[in-house]
Amino acid sequence: MVPTRMPIVTTNPMKLPAKPWAEGYVLDYHTVSSTPTGDPYFRFDTKRTELGELLYRLKYRAGGTPVLMDIVDTAEQFLRTWNPPIDSVLAAPASRTRVAQPSVEIARQLAVRLHLPMCENAVMKVTPTPQMKNIDDWAERQRVLYEAIQVGPDDVRGKSVLLVDDLIESGSTLRRTADVLLQSGGAKAVYALVLTRTK
Repeated sequence: MVPTRMPIVTTNPMKLPAKPWAEGYVLDYHTVSSTPTGDPYFRFDTKRTELGELLYRLKYRAGGTPVLMDIVDTAEQFLRTWNPPIDSVLAAPASRTRVAQPSVEIARQLAVRLHLPMCENAVMKVTPTPQMKNIDDWAERQRVLYEAIQVGPDDVRGKSVLLVDDLIESGSTLRRTADVLLQSGGAKAVYALVLTRTK
C-alpha cells in the first residue's frame, strides 16, 4: 500500500449537475477575486483559494512534486469520503499543450493511490484546439470539441470511469469527454472529479 499524507487544503465541494456523468463534484473555486491593478506588467491582483493556488503553482512549475502531492492528498481524501463505484481513472484532454499536464499528473497519482488502472488513451484530442475560454459562441465551442475529442485505443467498455479535470468553466470539455466515453467507448458510467471552477 502506498503511504499517504494528510491533506493540507481545505475545500468547499460542490455537486456538478448530473449529465452525462452519473455523479460529479468540483472541490472548490479557483479564484476568490481578481482586481485590476493598472500596472501593465502585473495587470491583476488575483486571490486564489488554497486549492486554486496549488493548481496555479503546479501549472506554472512553481512547486514541483510537493505541490502535486498536496493536491493529490486532498483529492484522495475527498474520493475516499465520496466513494464512487469506479474501476479506472483518466484525465480530461487539456486545451493547451504543456510538457506535463496537471490533470494527467493528478489522475496518474490518484490511480496509483486507489490501485486502479489509468486509461490515458481512452479519449484523445485528435486535433489541437484553442482554449475553450477563448471561444465565446457556445455552438462553435461544441463544434470544435466534437471534432477534436474522439475515442482512443484504451478499452473502457463496461467500466465505471473516474474522469479527472483541474479546472472547469462551462463544462464543455468535460461533457464532451464523458459523452465519448459513454457513447463511443462503451463505458458503463462516468464519475467526474474537478478540482476547481471559475466563478
